[in-house]
Amino acid sequence: MRKISGIALSAVLALQAGAAFAADDWTAELMVDEKNPTAIYKPLPVGALTKPWKLCVAFPHMKDAYYVAKDYGVMIEAKRQNVSATIMAASGYDDVAGQIQQIEDCVAAGGNAVLVNAVSKSGLNGMIEELSRKGVPVLDLGNGVTTDKIAAAALAQYYYAGATAGKYLAGTYPAGSGKKKMVWLAGPAGSQWVEDAVKGMKDAIAGSDVELVKVIYGDTGKATQMKLLEDALQTYPDLTIIGGVAPAIEGAMEIVKEKGIKDKKLIAFYSTPPIEQAVRDGIVMATVNDNNLLGSRISVDQALRLLEGKLEVKVASRKFSIIDGKNVNTYDRTTLIAPDGFKPVFRIDAVKK
Repeated sequence: MRKISGIALSAVLALQAGAAFAADDWTAELMVDEKNPTAIYKPLPVGALTKPWKLCVAFPHMKDAYYVAKDYGVMIEAKRQNVSATIMAASGYDDVAGQIQQIEDCVAAGGNAVLVNAVSKSGLNGMIEELSRKGVPVLDLGNGVTTDKIAAAALAQYYYAGATAGKYLAGTYPAGSGKKKMVWLAGPAGSQWVEDAVKGMKDAIAGSDVELVKVIYGDTGKATQMKLLEDALQTYPDLTIIGGVAPAIEGAMEIVKEKGIKDKKLIAFYSTPPIEQAVRDGIVMATVNDNNLLGSRISVDQALRLLEGKLEVKVASRKFSIIDGKNVNTYDRTTLIAPDGFKPVFRIDAVKK
């Protein structure tokens, strides 16, 4: 597991519980090690910046509510600090060239730092290393890359996302309870977060009565995921559990309703508003909260701290938790999901004072 480095015994990290989320005063719970003691991340206060910095923010796509929430997190933190940001979306996880071009164009237009949810764990390495040589910091928004030239990272270590879902399943179907077959719709092959989540899930279900019959890879677009699931249902008609990426589970909800299937249990390892509502309605058994909206705020703050020479937490790892019928109406959704009706924004301009 990657460790948080550069921890300062200051206001940035305080060992205490709880989390606040407000326009000018927010904090975030972080993982420190595998035993999960709580560390609290605090951002720079408003008014602490010396320049009107410009950020370049690159996402793989804007096809689902997960990245809409991340977009919202970037927007509100950029507005809180009154900095400019260009937010870009590639066409999907196969669009390495497109994401590279978007980032290069943004930096050429005056971007001071790059925040990226990479479409590939290694495909952007050359560009990241070149920008590092030029003094433009590149920060990992969470998907993971293999170069050591990343300046900072706001990680949701997806091993623990998969493990959180897997632990929930193992607790629901312990050894001796009766075998339950599962397919896992993992997301795009080769992406670091996908592979990490698969490993975490496999480790967590070991020794339980959950039998993983197939890991299925594909783009996270819902149409693609639905086609993959239709094929899986034909190949494995005795499935009990369908798990994986949120768009796959959204698609599974439609398929089981259309076909009148009542014996399938659904679980996602990250969350969107339809998934959350389906948990509330009892259609999905559980989903994982990775605090992704809060992750965007952390990454923006890390970028500004880097540019100001004040970075203290180089790797900020968010915590995970399960959302199920017991807590779906009480967990803090402001860390996860954009407000109802929010539409993605792609440009944020600092207000001149």
